[in-house]
Amino acid sequence: MKPLKFLLCLCFCSFCAPLSAQSPQVKKAAKAIFSLNTFRADGTPIATSFGVFVSQDGTAVSQWKPFVGAAKAFVVDTDGKKYNVEALVGANDIYDVCKFKVEGQTPSASVSQTPVAEKEQLWLVGYKAKSPRLLHSSVKKVEPFSTTTAISSEKSYGYYILDLQTPENVLFSPLLNENGEVVALLHTASKEGVANAVSAVYPSDMTAQTIGAGAITLSASSIPVVLPTEYKEAQLTLIMASQNRKGEAYNALVDYFIKKFPQKVDGYEARARIFLSNREYKKAEQDMQKAISISEDKADQHYALSQLILDKNVYMPEDSLPEWSLERALNETETAYALKESPLFLHQKAKVLAAMRRLEDAAKVYLSLQNTSLAGPDMMVAASMCRQQAGAPFEETIALMDSALNCCPQPLTFQSAKYVSIRANMYQQEGLYRKAINDFNLYEKLMVGYNLHPDFYYNRFICERESKQFQQALDDISKAIEKNSNNEGYRCEKASLLLRLRMNEEAIAEANRALIINPESADAYAVLGAAQCSLGKKHEGLLNLQQAKSLGYSSADELINRFSK
Repeated sequence: MKPLKFLLCLCFCSFCAPLSAQSPQVKKAAKAIFSLNTFRADGTPIATSFGVFVSQDGTAVSQWKPFVGAAKAFVVDTDGKKYNVEALVGANDIYDVCKFKVEGQTPSASVSQTPVAEKEQLWLVGYKAKSPRLLHSSVKKVEPFSTTTAISSEKSYGYYILDLQTPENVLFSPLLNENGEVVALLHTASKEGVANAVSAVYPSDMTAQTIGAGAITLSASSIPVVLPTEYKEAQLTLIMASQNRKGEAYNALVDYFIKKFPQKVDGYEARARIFLSNREYKKAEQDMQKAISISEDKADQHYALSQLILDKNVYMPEDSLPEWSLERALNETETAYALKESPLFLHQKAKVLAAMRRLEDAAKVYLSLQNTSLAGPDMMVAASMCRQQAGAPFEETIALMDSALNCCPQPLTFQSAKYVSIRANMYQQEGLYRKAINDFNLYEKLMVGYNLHPDFYYNRFICERESKQFQQALDDISKAIEKNSNNEGYRCEKASLLLRLRMNEEAIAEANRALIINPESADAYAVLGAAQCSLGKKHEGLLNLQQAKSLGYSSADELINRFSK
């Protein structure tokens, strides 16, 4: 038995070799491996994995999955030194790899740019504090794959099938060549002695992914993405992040931006908006005052503060905050305009005046903007709306709407359709139904090819019914129902029109459909009862009219008296 034991020990030693038996290059590279630990915002651990530093500035490659849902992470090298993860660079969820940066200087290993060949000998470095261990492997097969997500142009990388029997908990540990260069990260492993690895060049090639699929992938983590060193590029990253990163992921990036660019206003403005959404008004004020103090163009920051205060008063009016009153918002935008006569600041002033219900003053400011670079239909429409709410004569407000449409490119296109719709609603409110119908028809023509809202057909139905264009009205209320078949009100309106047209059987059918949607519909019972009475079914009809009365239908008694005779 002794010779057999000796042989087994010899085989094991060749499989799991001590680091001391390796070349200086391999020893140095082994110092660059680490364990990765990720956590949620509440401190709950998510996962532990492994990786390797590929640059002394803290750049590392590892597994992506542990970062999904993570708000913080750290790595620990073989000497037990801990490094906080600072930012993500790029990630791919198909191959489950990522690139990130930690805080501080780190040991590193070089990534081999030389393609790996079949039968090449590699070493898997298993993480173990103070004494990493090496497992010998050979490459059985190389499967190339191409991608354009990691770098700007397409490049081919290797996916390797290895002859390797691995212990547990070594996935995403690095594989080294004889020169101590990192060639791959262990991707999968089986008990049968077959393992797969993905080229380490692939994640190490990744660059900052601020747009596209890469940015969407990174948004699954709340850890911020790395910012470009150039301010303008970092500013663009921050803007893009406001669209594709939400909640903690966006908040972390804003804090990271402030850390990297403490003398730029963008981060403070963005964080002030975060504080506003969380109703942390004092913190929002502090950030805006910081932005004002460091800004080279203080007018813009007074304008931004005015916007913040206006939004608070419009969307969170229930919170009493005297220091953030609408008067303060007006003062801030007037301060901005005194520093720099920008039409943007006048536009802000008009919006604040409108919120203060100083509607005629707001209208005057909107009209004054017609002499600036902001001239156009939007200013005329805003002025018209203000004057309408202030109770100005209809002739004056509709004249402003006409002027707004005259400002639009002629002939009108779908881009001007919204103004036509506004004028149509104004005509409808004034009872000028035929003019409203003309505008609704024009709106439909301008919006050809677009899916119109059912309320469009309902509003045009109202105007057509009041203009006694009954067939057109019937067509439009049917179209509204087709687009929203569960709207009880639409069905009651159609039933009422059918009753008016003495189409009693059809009215009964439509009223019953409304009652299926809402068994407590007073309007539906009223139409149903009236239609049944009109067909001579007085007993049944009067019972339904009594039901309408019990449900609060205001004209029920009148109908009951009429049909009781």
